[in-house]
Amino acid sequence: MVGCFPDLLADILEKKCSPERVHTVLIWSKDPRNLIQHQRLRTVLRRYDQLYLHWTVTGMGASSLEPHVPSTEKMLSLLEEIIAFLGSPQRLRLRFDPIVHLQLPNGNKFTNLHYFEDIATAFAQAGVVDISVSWMETYPKVIKRLQQFGYRPLPVPLSQKLTEANFLATIAKKLKMKLHFCCVAGLPRSRCVDGSLLSKLHPKGELASTRRAKGQRPLCGCTESWDIGWYYPCPNGCLYCYANPKV
Repeated sequence: MVGCFPDLLADILEKKCSPERVHTVLIWSKDPRNLIQHQRLRTVLRRYDQLYLHWTVTGMGASSLEPHVPSTEKMLSLLEEIIAFLGSPQRLRLRFDPIVHLQLPNGNKFTNLHYFEDIATAFAQAGVVDISVSWMETYPKVIKRLQQFGYRPLPVPLSQKLTEANFLATIAKKLKMKLHFCCVAGLPRSRCVDGSLLSKLHPKGELASTRRAKGQRPLCGCTESWDIGWYYPCPNGCLYCYANPKV
């Protein structure tokens, strides 16, 4: 919504989400530039007491896997401005999501796992303390789309995920960051929407709901919220997307 439909997001907020009824506007984005560059959206968001951003940086931006997502370098260059707009690095979470393991069209194997340390280090140096990670879900439509472009998903058994989780946790610990695993079997349940954290961070000390959200996957620990994204067709073109890509 932020990256591709900023005016639509502003419309929804103005028509359906009056500031006095909203505890926190919680944003997910691979391209949050419009938070600081789109004047209307910036003005609308300024009316809310608290913003919290999940910023997805996978290391694959501007590649054939994420063709319309800005490059990692371009995104990292905006860290200070984005944090200044949010008001605190504690209101920003890095999402290294998904981790992919693929066979490329040329037959070579590829994973973005080795990008993690550099990306996490940049966020840590900016004061960010939380990271969420998960692995690519191999839904049939995802496999079909990848194959259309010459990619083949490689199997990632739980034992491999646990090994990679330990690798990620070692880096996060070194950076004094907290690692959260999003709906990953065999790993601790986490909360992307965390009412307790949002209450703690709220500038006026107002409390958010801490009741568990209904209708979520069994491994999801999120607290209740109202989703205003509604899965509009996304033009970013990420080949591994399980939602509603416009490709």
